[in-house]
Amino acid sequence: MSDKEITVEDLNKLQKMASDNAIKLNKAMGLTYLVVKNNKLIQIGPDGRETVLGKPEFGTTKFDKKKITLKSGVQKV
Repeated sequence: MSDKEITVEDLNKLQKMASDNAIKLNKAMGLTYLVVKNNKLIQIGPDGRETVLGKPEFGTTKFDKKKITLKSGVQKV
């Protein structure tokens, strides 16, 4: 079993890539998607039109941890 360490920068980069890919796919399929900007929940249509839906249920949180370790396989209890 091997453990891999992922830095916060790598994790942020992967999250950004996944988000960008999801937005492109939603636009291509003519679907709307949601984002949080300036502490407001905003729905963005495939044409780029933005509609404010209200306040988000969850906010953003910053973490101080520098490394995250992912373990492969299932742990035995």
